[in-house]
Order: sequence, then structure tokens, then C-alpha cells
Amino acid sequence: MTATLGTFPQDWMTTGAARQVYRALERAGGTPRFVGGCVRDGLLGRRIRDIDIATPLEPAAVIKAAEAAGLKHAPTGIDHGTVTVIAEHTGIEVTTLRRDVETFGRHATVAFTDDWREDAGRRDLTMNALSADADGKVYDYFDGIADLKAGRVRFVGAPEDRMREDYLRILRYFRFHADYASGDFDPPALDAARALKAELKSLSGERLRQETLKLLVARRGVETWRAMLAEGIVAAFLPPGTTIDRMAKVAALESRLKVPQDPVRRLAALTVTGAGPAVAETLKLSNAERDRVIAVSAARPEFAMGDAHLVRREIYDLGNALALDLLLTDWAEPEVDARRAFEIVRDWPRPELPAKGRDVSALGVPAGPEIGRILKELEDWWIAGDFAPDRAQCIAELKRRIGGKR
Repeated sequence: MTATLGTFPQDWMTTGAARQVYRALERAGGTPRFVGGCVRDGLLGRRIRDIDIATPLEPAAVIKAAEAAGLKHAPTGIDHGTVTVIAEHTGIEVTTLRRDVETFGRHATVAFTDDWREDAGRRDLTMNALSADADGKVYDYFDGIADLKAGRVRFVGAPEDRMREDYLRILRYFRFHADYASGDFDPPALDAARALKAELKSLSGERLRQETLKLLVARRGVETWRAMLAEGIVAAFLPPGTTIDRMAKVAALESRLKVPQDPVRRLAALTVTGAGPAVAETLKLSNAERDRVIAVSAARPEFAMGDAHLVRREIYDLGNALALDLLLTDWAEPEVDARRAFEIVRDWPRPELPAKGRDVSALGVPAGPEIGRILKELEDWWIAGDFAPDRAQCIAELKRRIGGKR
């Protein structure tokens, strides 16, 4: 499939924060260019997420240029030449042109340069090595535009060399293939990934997490993950116990039901029973992410779908978000029951018991465990009534129960 590419300049280049930062660098003699993802996605007509600018100016000169223009700045990656310049409450990363002095598979020692081609040559993929000036001229040293048009994801230079510079590029390759490719894997890239996959174990869980979650919600994420399983890439960095079928089902349901794609939900659906803690530890998930993955992949009864009261009980016990995770993971025939359960999870917010401990105290019950016991009995009564009794009815029931105990 051949893509039709857009043209430059575009509004995001000539207005707003990006233009202010660009002009500040220009006035300082910095001959700036937009680089990386914003150029790639701008040509493809995709939404621009982050705007990055490169310049031959070294960091101190970038800071001086920002101050001269009245712009704030932060040294977010000063050792590697990156200064975030802030305009209109938006941070624009400005990076000095670089060349690699030495690479270690996880990070690099760099030196600054004024050679744009040398800087582009240290980038991973041809489509990420593009740069453009504010007048709309695109600089393409490695046929990145041809690759974009062809829907082809290809490394700058030898794939194995690029991967050895940073082993995370193995996963980045598959992620970009899932998001941007329209055909098969680039054979040299796939061969290099097979050869170096064991090196993924050397990376931090935080870096693995970032690429994994992005990959799982990529345009062809399910298809690409299936191929990664077949090639042994997944087994090289995740513990045993991931499967594709449930994740494929969840992804299809998200699309059909118009539910926002959720990478943690998809990861949880991938994880087989009992493997949640190991997956969470490997990827250094946040506490909230870990709890979701473990809850979905635990040995448990399947989500109750056929009875509206039981669905509401699931929501009350789990909360709407986790109830949705479990429902989509366990989705089964008959479709009418699953669909009805989905509508309840979507439209019925988890309620709170209308009465509190202070209401029990106000009726003369002294502080102590008796308050908790009475409140639990009231909660059981309220749940049995399908959460329908309102506050007035709950207070009346409390009075009846407390009066009966005295």
C-alpha cells in the first residue's frame, strides 16, 4: 500500500509555541529544524503529539537564546544536549546535534556536532531521521520519505548495529512496524531481532514497560504481538505465561464497543492465570497497573453476565474500571447477556452505602465494634435490595434494627 504524504509547512510549525522557540533559536543563529516524530507524523497527516527541534547551538547557547526571547527553560537532558524551552505553557525539546562516541547497548556517550547528516545517522529508523525547516523544506538523508510512502519500517544502516547501540530498539522496531508498516517485516531487521533478542533481559523494567504498553495499543499491535510470540521475542523478556487469544478478543471488543484502547487491560488479558505478579515485576508496573494485571489474571470465577443484580454486585465489589477489565476479558456467549452486562458497567456508577457509621452512633450505639457489625448488616440488606434503598430508607432500616436489639 502506498501512502500519500502531506506537505510542509503546516500550522503547528508556523504558529504557537513551536514558532516562538524556533524564532528564538533562529535569532541566535541556531539554524533550527524540526526533527523526528513531528516531521514523520506531519507528513502522514497524523496528530502531532510532541514537537522536537534540533540545532547546532550547544545547550548553553540554547539557554541564552531562550532567555533573550523571554522564554523559560529546563535542563531536562543537559548531558545529552537537550533543553526544554517553554512557550505558551508548552514544553518544546531542543537538542544539540550529536554524534555517538561510544554505545553500551543501553545508553551512549555523545559529542556535539554541527553536521546534520551525522546527527540523522545516529537515529534508529529512516522515518525518524527526517528533519524540516519552518519554510517547509524536508531533509531526507536515508530515503525515509520513500519508506513512509511504501509503509516500510527500516533502520538507518545495518539493523544489528543500531540494535547493539540500544537493545530497546528491538522492541521499538516491532512497535513502529505495528504503527506504521503496511506489509511484512523488513527481513534484515527481523534477522537482527532474532539474533539479539536475549539482550532484552539487560534492559530496565521501566524501559521495557514503556515500549510494551505502546506496542499493545499500536494499529497492528495484536498481529505484531502474535508474530513476536512466534519468533520468541516475547519469551526473551517476559516471564512464561502470555497468550494472544484473549488479548485479540479484548482489542476487538474495544473497537466494536467504542471503548478507549487500554494497554494495561490488554497486557492483563495476555497474562495467563497466576503469571500476573511476575509480569508486573518484570515490567516494573505502577501499583495500580500491577493490581489490575494480577486481578484479571488471578484464578477466579468468571464475570457474572446473565443476571443484572449480579453484574451490579460485581461493580460494587470491584469498581467500574476493574469490572470492565474483567467483563471484556471474560466476554462470552450469549452475546445478549454480555452486551447487557456491558451497558450496566458503562452506565451504572458504583454507589456508596447511603448510611455511615456516624448515623449508627447518632441512634445511640456506643463507639466500638458494634457499629461495624450493624453497618455490615445494613449493607447486606441494601445489597440484597439491589442497591435501591435511598438514605431515608436506610436510616429507617437502621432504626428498626437498632430498636430491635434493645
